[in-house]
Amino acid sequence: MGRVYDRSEERPEIQAIADDTTSKHAPPHVNTPHRLGGITLTRPSVQVATGSATTPHHRPTATEALGPVRYMMTEVNFGWLVRSVHRRPASTMVSTMIPHAPRVYPTGGSKKPRESTWVTGVVPAALTVSPGVTGYPSPRDQIGHRAVKIVTGVPEAIPFIGSPSVESPRGSVSVGQSTSTRFHSSHTSASPPLTAAFMPMHSPTIRKQGIPGPSR
Repeated sequence: MGRVYDRSEERPEIQAIADDTTSKHAPPHVNTPHRLGGITLTRPSVQVATGSATTPHHRPTATEALGPVRYMMTEVNFGWLVRSVHRRPASTMVSTMIPHAPRVYPTGGSKKPRESTWVTGVVPAALTVSPGVTGYPSPRDQIGHRAVKIVTGVPEAIPFIGSPSVESPRGSVSVGQSTSTRFHSSHTSASPPLTAAFMPMHSPTIRKQGIPGPSR
């Protein structure tokens, strides 16, 4: 173990990183609303872990998607727990992110010198909502079908570009197999790596600039 520690200390300087992390203290004005961002930050790791466990039991097809979900919920050991943990924290992540975002306005969190904090927070916020939407059609039940139909149909009212904007995510005029394939690919292959890339950019900027207090 000593050799492992010496090598880690020689390269990435693990001890220096740990000392810097433990030396930071929350300022006195930090209260419960300020902690919503930290709660949101812990959710993606739970989603990736539970999502990776459910992926082998999922078939993104219109005719076979619901069967494996039922099998996982009733036959696989603790499958009901893993899937429930995957679904519930997703709602928690969105419900904590939504009040976290507007909180920065009254405290000046988007003003100089914290512009980078704001920018690196907006992108993960959009990525936080994206997996929730793209995960809707996974079980191919009525709730997911209707949710995807509503979400993808929102741009239809836009003149000229409305129809192409609807057909692009659906893969066709109506919600079908192409929609499931596209949403599943985005849910498992695009959203996780993008979230993993942008999330770590947000925390260092907060540590550097600090947490803003109430505006006077």
